[in-house]
Amino acid sequence: MGTTGMNTAAVETTDVVMSYGLESQWGVAPATTFQAWRMTSESMAGKKTRSRPDEINDSAQVSAAVTTQEGADGAINLALSYGTYDDAFCSLLNSSWSNALNIAGTSGDIAFVAQAGGNKITSTTSNKFQNVVAGQYIKVMGCAAAPGGNSASFFVKVDSKPDNQTLIVSGKALVAESPAGAAVTIRGSMIRNSNVGQTLFVQKKLGTAGFLTYPGSFASGGNLDCQQGQFTTGSINYISQIENKALVDSSTGGVLPAPTGPVIDPVAGMQNLTINGTAIAAAVQSLKLQFQKEGAAAHYALMSSGAVMITKGKLAVTGTAELYFANFNEYDRFKSESMAPISYRQVDKTGAAYVLTLINAGLMNPKITAGGPGRPVVASFELEGNPDPVTGATFQMDRAA
Repeated sequence: MGTTGMNTAAVETTDVVMSYGLESQWGVAPATTFQAWRMTSESMAGKKTRSRPDEINDSAQVSAAVTTQEGADGAINLALSYGTYDDAFCSLLNSSWSNALNIAGTSGDIAFVAQAGGNKITSTTSNKFQNVVAGQYIKVMGCAAAPGGNSASFFVKVDSKPDNQTLIVSGKALVAESPAGAAVTIRGSMIRNSNVGQTLFVQKKLGTAGFLTYPGSFASGGNLDCQQGQFTTGSINYISQIENKALVDSSTGGVLPAPTGPVIDPVAGMQNLTINGTAIAAAVQSLKLQFQKEGAAAHYALMSSGAVMITKGKLAVTGTAELYFANFNEYDRFKSESMAPISYRQVDKTGAAYVLTLINAGLMNPKITAGGPGRPVVASFELEGNPDPVTGATFQMDRAA
């Protein structure tokens, strides 16, 4: 039989569960079943701002302090896995995922056309591609993968859509064929940063002791880091209305278990780093993205210790790229201030993938240094994300299960 009394001194971290529900009204627990997160650690915590008057007195001591406001903030630190943080990305990007494409071919109606002016995917069925958006990445599956033909599944970027039966795509040299249409499927969903705020009701279960809740939690920033020798890591930072103690679960009907997909690794999981659609030739040591909502903050009023509103701020997406230096290709882009899409894929062992894209970005302020004897020369570039003149967005994320 088991031993009792081993952990009566404290709640063990293995008994901590972070979960959330999407709020429809700010600061109000939604009547929904919450979703558990996976995490490596978290730092969500309440805090009070205390102030004391600088009174003149003869007691040789300070005056008593009073509470002027109360709030909460912190971060969820993560190892990236597919589907685990998609709602958090909505809050981070002030937007929502597009409806998932579920395009299935019927006999002979989808064909691949190789041409100099841009590879095409065509259909003989009216409005077959009506829900595909120019600029998004799609995953095409179900090809026969015959020798010399198209691979069984592949990603391409939709450069344009002349009509609802034609897609002009890039990212792979297609082989002209009409595969067995019934086997071909096209999947994809994307999110671009926008201005529609999405908040979460976050709760922290502390074993059998109870819960701490964080209503009105708004993602104010975060990061995603892919580095040689490590799995993809990241964090999402939150500003919350307040921290409260609770003895009952805020979720309706219990919390849904966290997804169990594999963590994305730095070898097979890092794919297809491109600048303006062309694969980068340099070997990559690390690639890091930073999201910051400048001006996002909780605001307070008289007669309320907790926040009465949160401002969305303005999203800035920056980062760094560390490359082994072999030539001046990337340096020349810095000197010319050339802006173009910078994109890469994060793929798990099942084939589920994200495509992360700085839509209109530049390589800035390189540091090309010799770090010591017997070492490779490394060029470290800052990544500068800018609003795209076509889409109006700075960052895009595509997903395909």
